[in-house]
Amino acid sequence: MGAAGQPPDERQAARERERAMLTGVSLDVAINLTKLVTALWANSLTLLGDWLRGGLLTLLQIFLLVLMRKIHRGQLAGYDYGTRKLEQFLNVVVGGAMLLAALWLGVTTFLHSGAHPPQSTAGLALALGAATTNLVINTYVLSRLWRAAKGGVSIIINGQVVARLMQTLVSFGVAAAVGTNLAYQGTPVGDWADILGSIFVVATMIGFGVKIIGEAVPHLLDRALAEANQGVINRVLAEHFDDYEELQAVRTRTEGQNAWVEIEVGFAPARSIAEIQVIADRLAAQVRLRIPQAQVIVIPRVATPFRA
Repeated sequence: MGAAGQPPDERQAARERERAMLTGVSLDVAINLTKLVTALWANSLTLLGDWLRGGLLTLLQIFLLVLMRKIHRGQLAGYDYGTRKLEQFLNVVVGGAMLLAALWLGVTTFLHSGAHPPQSTAGLALALGAATTNLVINTYVLSRLWRAAKGGVSIIINGQVVARLMQTLVSFGVAAAVGTNLAYQGTPVGDWADILGSIFVVATMIGFGVKIIGEAVPHLLDRALAEANQGVINRVLAEHFDDYEELQAVRTRTEGQNAWVEIEVGFAPARSIAEIQVIADRLAAQVRLRIPQAQVIVIPRVATPFRA
């Protein structure tokens, strides 16, 4: 359903999600350019790694924002089972990008661990300003996304809350590392602050990258519903056993927070279409009532003739 066909409250919530993401992307583009310039000037490995991480995430956030806008405007109606699988795929891309960036930063940190490169005091001071500004931006955008994510209806926004939380935690560590590097510039403490800051960035990126991929991949592989929900479906079918002649198939899978359920039931050829539709609607309604956010399809079939 396009934006024009949505209820006013839903359209308002969709616009708020878009504004929250657009605000984050716009601020990220500006601060990432600043981080790149100051990282190169200050020769700060920590800030350079943070720029790489932030730059990759910003590019992916732009694609996610475009996808969200298309979803809200009903421009992806060609997906029979919705767009959540596409959203999960993009979350895998986000997690994969984090892991690749962490690998690059880890190798770079190792190669520079004993180099002790010269650093500009003015550059480090500006780097600290950029890192602190980045912390403020991430905290503000996280609060906007948190409010927009209430209700948990958008996997994109939920994923962005997790990613932005990671960015906020990392930006705090980066600001602390750059500040220590500036305060103890030219000493082993300052050098180690830069190295340990980079290691912190690497560890955080790996942790959140693995988490995002681990949560998204099962949905891409059409994981079946949990056993408890399978039992709910079986109980509904058992309660209405007298309404149909044959149970032919039950297929389930999870996609994001949604459960997809397909039930094929057989009816005698003599039964009317109207009667069959009433029973199919009743079965679907009972499953949806007991499994929140379930997408249920009941497919009537002709019952297989009994052969003695």
